[in-house]
Amino acid sequence: MKRINNEQILDRIYDLADEAGMRIDDFMAKLEADYGERLPDLEGVPQEIADELLSAREVKKEQKKQNRIKQSEADAEAEIKRFRELFPETKAEEIPDEVWDSVAQGESLAGAYALFLIAEERLKERASDVNDRNSRLSAKAVSDGATEPVFTKELVEKMSGKEIKNNYKGILKAMKNWKFN
Repeated sequence: MKRINNEQILDRIYDLADEAGMRIDDFMAKLEADYGERLPDLEGVPQEIADELLSAREVKKEQKKQNRIKQSEADAEAEIKRFRELFPETKAEEIPDEVWDSVAQGESLAGAYALFLIAEERLKERASDVNDRNSRLSAKAVSDGATEPVFTKELVEKMSGKEIKNNYKGILKAMKNWKFN
């Protein structure tokens, strides 16, 4: 008999839930209710032995539950250790909500944070590229040969915020000669 892997089992369970028109969590709860508590046929077995079998079954269920909890905790600790190795300077409160949202959807903490940092860096690079391009394309101040350039109203209107900031004092001086309607 060919063994199926966990991914195939999970796919089949999702398919069965879809066929039943149920969400996966509702479907799993129904499976647990229908089959998880099914007791073996103990008819004809002395009551004392039946009670012991049922008790052993409960102990086994509780042991499985505790094992799942321990495994989940071990996985979380391993994930935190991995994160600390990769990002030793980062504190938990510095991690943005969008990273925690990704973690809640099953992505690893280290992976989600790394993707966040990459996206942030790309955003900064794009902003820098746009600013550089705008600086090259923007109008330059007209110099009359003196030490300070002359800023006209039209020239200032075409400047980027960065250029205005860099030339603020000169613009203020030039504004004294502008005519406003």
